[in-house]
Amino acid sequence: MRLYANLHSHSTHSDGVFSPSELVKTAFDEGYKALALSDHDTVTGNAEIKAECAKYGMETIFAAEFTVNEGYHIVAMDFDPDYPKMKAYLEGMSLRETDQTRILFERGLKEGFLHDITWQNVLDDNAGITWICNEQVFRSMKKRGLAVDRDYPAFFDNVFGVHRGEVPPCFPFLDAVPMIRLIREAGGIAIHAHPQDQLKDAEKLVSEGLAGIEVWHSMLSPAERNDALALAETYNLFVSGGSDHEGICGGQATRLADYESSPWYAPPCTLGTTEYFFRELKERRLFPDRRTAIHTAMEFSR
Repeated sequence: MRLYANLHSHSTHSDGVFSPSELVKTAFDEGYKALALSDHDTVTGNAEIKAECAKYGMETIFAAEFTVNEGYHIVAMDFDPDYPKMKAYLEGMSLRETDQTRILFERGLKEGFLHDITWQNVLDDNAGITWICNEQVFRSMKKRGLAVDRDYPAFFDNVFGVHRGEVPPCFPFLDAVPMIRLIREAGGIAIHAHPQDQLKDAEKLVSEGLAGIEVWHSMLSPAERNDALALAETYNLFVSGGSDHEGICGGQATRLADYESSPWYAPPCTLGTTEYFFRELKERRLFPDRRTAIHTAMEFSR
């Protein structure tokens, strides 16, 4: 079953491997007809995604992926990033991530894991990006010949990884319910991302305004995908999905010699959503024959 739209992806504006333009070309070459950039807690790559999708004749939806305190991830679609409360929250999220990264970067220099690079180098190499994480640091190192792709695991473990939990955040994540409410206030659609161990919580989140659920994501088993589709039918939820960090668009191929045998491999256009469900999201309405579409999808997902 080849899917039409990849609605969960990341770029170099958060923790993705591809720049927005590279991501669009990769998605197009893979066979997708529509793409949403859901960078973590930031939207600075969306303008480039929209422009590049237009060049390739691809459709797109404005999006971002928000982390919330309970461990959920919520993908927000078609919202206004300039809505004052949303704009302030996005600014806080960039400040949070960048501040933690800077502190760990400086500790990495002090402990000898990093060398011959400055924080200003990282900022200069990532102009226009406000959410700075380990990915931006590593790209800056590669640019200066200080690292190659195979060095990434050790770099990540030594400098960042679990060490992020050792740095108190300067700006808090919202809980799930306030996040869903903020997305709705900003005119958007809140979608439960990769809900593999959280399907039991759907009813509670729906009562608070959750409007969609991801199905074709690598973290969900075939049984969980069908359970998610059943929830979409029961609660009239939009059906979404995407590659995230997996599959061809996930970009992990750039760090592995034998990508197809890696745990991140997924056959082309198998992570995302169908054209039918994409149209529902794009038009922001549920079609009258969706029960048939959901049950057909269940047959393919078994």
